[in-house]
Amino acid sequence: MTRFRIPRRAMVGVVLGFVLAIALAACGESGGDEPVAVDPPGPVDAQVGGTVDKGGANITLTEVGATRSFGNFDNAEPGFMFISAYFVVQNSGSGSINLDPEVMTLELAGGGTGIARQAAPAARLANAGPAPGSEERGWRSWEVPEGTRAVTISYKPTADTEIRFGVVVPTEIKERWRV
Repeated sequence: MTRFRIPRRAMVGVVLGFVLAIALAACGESGGDEPVAVDPPGPVDAQVGGTVDKGGANITLTEVGATRSFGNFDNAEPGFMFISAYFVVQNSGSGSINLDPEVMTLELAGGGTGIARQAAPAARLANAGPAPGSEERGWRSWEVPEGTRAVTISYKPTADTEIRFGVVVPTEIKERWRV
């Protein structure tokens, strides 16, 4: 019976290759870094693509994107980015519903809120709610710290109604969002 032997040099090469592969895989990682949150804060009624009909408002969040700039003078501050969301809001009741920027807020996973901004990739969502039986479509944007991965958009169409969308922020952050 003959024995198969692996030369010592080959074995050392295999071990060194394995150690190098592990070191390269861990490159840039630090044991002390906090994990990035990917769960939207608080309870949610729907996510991107979902529709909620509550309190006389039927709202769909159709798209979310992230960018550092919309061009011209619409640039996020250093260390920040914009999160923009496209909504279709229908008044499904007989009364009025509100669309003022103050009734649509963006909650951050670690606490706090995004800063509402007028900048948007295209037509902004109107500030006045649609009349009964009609709808409004458009974008809302917030400025948030870079690295934000999960948020909740809270919409209060009436004083006693809240609709919450959970959003996992896209990993692609556009340098400039062009339409």
